[in-house]
Amino acid sequence: MKHKMTQSRIKTQNCAKLLSCLFAFFFVLFGVCNVAQAASLSVAPVIIDEKAKARDILEESVTLTNDTERKLNVYTFVNNVVIEEGKQEFLDPSRADQSSSLANWIMIRRGVIELLPGEKKKIDFDIEVNLRAKPGMYHALISFAEAPTRDDAEARIAGAPLVTVNLEVLEDIKERLQLKKFIPDKIFFSGSSPSFSYELENIGNQTLAPSGEIRIYSRGGEEVATIDANQDSAALDPNTKKQFASIWHSAKGFGRYKALINLEYGAKNAAIYDTVYFWIVPWQKILIIFGILALMITLITYFLHRKYERRRNSLIQNYTRSNTRKNASRPDIVDLRDIKNLKK
Repeated sequence: MKHKMTQSRIKTQNCAKLLSCLFAFFFVLFGVCNVAQAASLSVAPVIIDEKAKARDILEESVTLTNDTERKLNVYTFVNNVVIEEGKQEFLDPSRADQSSSLANWIMIRRGVIELLPGEKKKIDFDIEVNLRAKPGMYHALISFAEAPTRDDAEARIAGAPLVTVNLEVLEDIKERLQLKKFIPDKIFFSGSSPSFSYELENIGNQTLAPSGEIRIYSRGGEEVATIDANQDSAALDPNTKKQFASIWHSAKGFGRYKALINLEYGAKNAAIYDTVYFWIVPWQKILIIFGILALMITLITYFLHRKYERRRNSLIQNYTRSNTRKNASRPDIVDLRDIKNLKK
């Protein structure tokens, strides 16, 4: 399709270059009877080539020169020209569609222009491209006919000096994607692979297929993984939204991580960036570690408690033996514990 459009554009541009030659032939064929008019009035430049987009306003000008020693009354006429297969057709702008009529876009003085003998006069005009103009080549003729009245001038238009206006209306291409959101599906990931979601909106007028990556960085700033952000090369039509998803399958590690999305799109490789943070917490491994630590603490506590009880019992036994020896050496002291045992 693009190849055909390129061939068509080249063909049209070549026709535009030949347009001035065709007009010269037209002048010779139909303007012999008006040679005096052409010799008395000249215009420059004779060809205006421009490029614009819909809604654009171009400021142009031509210069008329009275090459005689008498006063001239000059009238302006503007007509569309359609070139098809090397043939040219002159169209009345009053019957043309405003969106495709260059003659109707040319805003030039239509009343009488008075030129004194030998005078040069600059004629300003604007080209106001219609807001609904379609991309392509447009052609028009601006003729300057000299006569006492406009009706007489119109009858003599065939041999009048003219300006060829060639205008290429460019396609108004708007390529713009907007990142609506970029988030991890969770804040904390354990055994599952971290996944990310992002939403794009096409607010331009062209279909766009973004490409890029999601880069994963550790807390120390080291890049640990790269994920394709649009593995399926999905495209967005104008004025649509689309949800995308990417997964980090080989996720390993522990702690806080940063995910940076970097997307490019369009002919000019426009870029989109955003950053989110997430955690990788392998709960199963952590529970195993905590279980081992709890078991170790329990065992240590148990052995320390046993050691304490043994020492305590040893101290009690030693204390009891010591008291028994003291009581045996003091017969006047009665051990009340022995009395209690006797009562039992």
